[in-house]
Amino acid sequence: MQFRKRIGDHLIEAGLITKEQLEIALEEQKKTGELIGAILYGHGFISQKDLFTVLSMSYSGEYTKDKEEGIDLPHDMKDIVRQSSAVLKTTVREPEKISDISMVPIVQLVERIITTGIKKGATDIHIGPDVRGTRVRYRIDGLLQHGMYLPKDVLPAIVSRVKIMGSMNIAESRVPQDGSTEFVLDSKALDIRISTFPLVGGENIVLRILDKSQLLLGLENLRFLKDNIEILKQSLSMPFGMIIVTGPTGSGKTTTLYSALSTINSVFKNIYTIEDPIEYQLPLIRQSQVNIKAGLTFASGLRSILRQDPDVILVGEMRDMETAELAIRSALTGHLVFTTLHTNNAASSLPRLIDMGVEPFLLASTIDTIISQRLVRILCNKCKEGYSPTSELIESIGVPVPEDAIFYRAKGCGECNDTGYRGRTIIYEIMKTNESLRKLVLTKTGSDILSDAARKSGMETMYEIGIKKVILGITSLEEVISTTRTVF
Repeated sequence: MQFRKRIGDHLIEAGLITKEQLEIALEEQKKTGELIGAILYGHGFISQKDLFTVLSMSYSGEYTKDKEEGIDLPHDMKDIVRQSSAVLKTTVREPEKISDISMVPIVQLVERIITTGIKKGATDIHIGPDVRGTRVRYRIDGLLQHGMYLPKDVLPAIVSRVKIMGSMNIAESRVPQDGSTEFVLDSKALDIRISTFPLVGGENIVLRILDKSQLLLGLENLRFLKDNIEILKQSLSMPFGMIIVTGPTGSGKTTTLYSALSTINSVFKNIYTIEDPIEYQLPLIRQSQVNIKAGLTFASGLRSILRQDPDVILVGEMRDMETAELAIRSALTGHLVFTTLHTNNAASSLPRLIDMGVEPFLLASTIDTIISQRLVRILCNKCKEGYSPTSELIESIGVPVPEDAIFYRAKGCGECNDTGYRGRTIIYEIMKTNESLRKLVLTKTGSDILSDAARKSGMETMYEIGIKKVILGITSLEEVISTTRTVF
């Protein structure tokens, strides 16, 4: 905070802002965490030229530290902006001149943005137009956090540089594009998926960072609880049948599926996948990528895989009736099939498949296990605060909680970027089908009744698993409530 105040004092001394304007900006900074320069510019207190100066001062403050860590960065943000204006003109008019030396500052700026994201542990980097400038944000532990706030004129040059990295068309800005690249940091190669989307004010970029070194496969590494790991291992030992993983985008379904495959992977099993996209390549496993333009869909790919003598098949997603029916018939004819659905809980997967047109008798005969999951943030071990829940709170939770239980809540420190959380863990529910559930499926019973029947058979809900992790001190009650949308 002292560093930011010095910038504000400098602007006051230069007569560019008043003390009152600085106080307004400082109050907003407490809420948003943005750079003072970005806030002052956003309120119209300083001009774009003044913002350049503020940004260069902020960068010079961080430059020394990063230089010590071995990162070769531009000497001054002001230098980047000044030189990028010339690049902007050549980028739009003459794309073939992009490789000119004047592009170097933008190359380094984009490298800085990506490097910062990787060091922060971001899964995604967002770069796009804002009302008065270019905003950079990082998705860390599932939530977007503030990054740099850059001048508006820099965005087209950044977009062009990212498109070059992703082997995309830099002359096309009217339609969305997808690309990918490899980014090397500290001798470690990371895959980056790139998506651009046209907006009012310019193109928006999202970079998905895929770090193979952070992929910890195995049910134990995913933090399934011990009793549940035994249940899953029984399911994975089946010679045939279907295992479904459900949950929203970004809930860790692919990692769970890869972990399941890695558990049974061996030279004695012929394992095939059809995915969109392939996030990580796994040893021994034959992985294929959906290619709609070439005619390779989930359904057509699955048909071809069945002629490859597979033992185990992973179908990335059952998006339509044709794919769902093919996958289920594959499970019926002697294959172990893994797949995913987008449903809110385990029980609702069965009515969803019936609504897609799959015959109930096929579902009752083939589906063995349905896992529904979400990710919740892990409390920072450095700063989490313990407290004794009141008897009223324990009663309102609705599941058994030891009377002497200690709960923990987020506080915030330098280790966790003042969020109170660091990393994420899984909460889930595992529904194993049995005779009573199969009879309900045959009568097209709704998800609520199916869920009640599964709980009577021993299934723990996602909320109940979440509370167990609260009692273990892994996450907070607030995090579980917000993720499962449980209302007391």
